[in-house]
Order: sequence, then structure tokens, then C-alpha cells
Amino acid sequence: MEALDSRRLRHFLAVYDLRSIGQAAEKLFLTQPALSKSLRQLEDDLQVKLFDRTPLGVVPTVYGDALAQHARVIRSEMRHAETAISNLRGAVKGNVTVGAGPSVASALMPLATEALRRTRPGIRLTVIEGMVDTILPALRRGELDLAVGAWPRVADSDVTADTLMHDRVCVLAAPRHPLARKREVELSDLLDFPWILPPPTQRWRQILEETFLAKGLSPPVPSITSNSASFIRTVLLDGASLSFLPLQSQPSRIARNAALVALPVEGLSRDVEVTISTRERAVLAPAAQAFVAVLREVASGAAAADGG
Repeated sequence: MEALDSRRLRHFLAVYDLRSIGQAAEKLFLTQPALSKSLRQLEDDLQVKLFDRTPLGVVPTVYGDALAQHARVIRSEMRHAETAISNLRGAVKGNVTVGAGPSVASALMPLATEALRRTRPGIRLTVIEGMVDTILPALRRGELDLAVGAWPRVADSDVTADTLMHDRVCVLAAPRHPLARKREVELSDLLDFPWILPPPTQRWRQILEETFLAKGLSPPVPSITSNSASFIRTVLLDGASLSFLPLQSQPSRIARNAALVALPVEGLSRDVEVTISTRERAVLAPAAQAFVAVLREVASGAAAADGG
């Protein structure tokens, strides 16, 4: 089998993403016969059929699906290589795509973005907010350069995680919430109020439910479920609801009277790691390395401000 041709891989991915040779040819500024020939040559090189042709378009075979996973990573690494070569000729420039957990997206990321703009104006940043079950698969596919979040470490040979900072998950409420004035709050007290929580697959919610069950109590049933830390915070400030979130989910630049308070519930708060995840065998481009350095500096400052 001959070495894979990067141009043919680019042609293949265009057809794979669009499911149409005609649309892909238009996007690539090629004729349909030229694109079809390129696909046939790639299939001949690999000695497998990559697409089934149908009247409605093309459908990837199992071989096509397998190739697409690796081709996306190759495309991403080629872009990084091009950026690295460009950076050797001058100041650090390039694009960095970051996946961020909800709590990080509302607090640390805005601060890091502003610091990056001041110190590295040639770097363009794209931030995609999501939960771990969508962010880490995108990282594995090469769609993200790195991922930042307070999710548990996963046993994955394709992903490596380094500690950025530590945070604490607590029961949060509005400053004028009835329980905010109490010196001690019992678990049973929490059941007298409405809750807004992340989805059931979120580890923080699982910790909350496990704690209630361990004490022989039924876990709170949320009246609202959301994966948006900013939305949850707004709902909490506007009413009597409770939630279970990291302290870093609160934006740093808010008035003191608009900050949520952590309720003193014994045995419910938990320390969590905020990590930076990257693909195990990937080499971060200089622009991504520069952003990681800025992110670590901002996280260090946030930890110091919190007394950590």
C-alpha cells in the first residue's frame, strides 16, 4: 500500500462531511470527475471501499468511518505543523480551540481570554462550552487543541490530564436565601427548597445524590436541569432555589452583593481538580502552549485570591 496522500485525505474528508460528491467538488473547486477519480485512487491505495454510492448521495462504509477518525487528527496535526513553522519566523500567532466545562467557561476562561488578548494579540481563540461526554470525544478527534474542566479524570490512553488548580463543590444559594443566615445547615433542611441541578450524568450531581442516600434521605429532585453555570447562577440569584456547583463557577468580576454564598452543610462539600486535558501523542502548537501558560498564570492568581 502506498503512503497516504494528504490531498486525497482532504478530498475524502470533504465528501465524508458533506455526504455528497457534487457538494464536496464545489467546496474544493474541483470537477466531480476529478474528485471521483481522487476517491477511487484512495480506495485503490487502501484496497477497501470507503463509500457506498446511492441515488441520494454517498454513505460511508465501516472503512470510511475508521479512516475519517484518523484523517481528522492528521488534518489537525498538519495545521499545527504549519502554525509552528510560521511561528519560528516571528511572533507567536495562530488559532487555539479550547473545550471548556461550564464552571470554567463562566469564570477562568473570560479572565484568561482577556490576559491572552493583552499579551498575545496574534493568537485567535475559540472556546466551546460543553460537558465531559461531548468535550473529550471532540478532543480525541482532534477538533479541540485542549480541554479545561472540573470533571473527574478518565482512564483513557488517548488523553492525558494535568492539574490546573483545585476547586470546591458546595451548595450555593442567593445571599438573601433563608438558609444563608444559618450557621449550620442540615441535609434535611435542603429538601424544603427547590433545586436547579446539572444533568444526572454530571459527577457533581451524583456526589450530591450519593450523600443524601448514605444518610437515608431521598435526594432532591430538581425542578430545573441545566448544564449552563451562568443560567443556574441567574436562577439562584432571582429566587429561593439551591444548587451544587464549584465555587469557580461564579464570575470573578461581580459585585459582592451579587455573589452566591456557600451554605455550611457538613459532609457535603467536596474538593475537585480542574485539569487541562490534551491528546496523549499530540504536540501542542506554540499558540496553544502560550495559551496554557496564560491559563496557568490566571488560575494561580484566582487560587491566591481565594486563599488557596
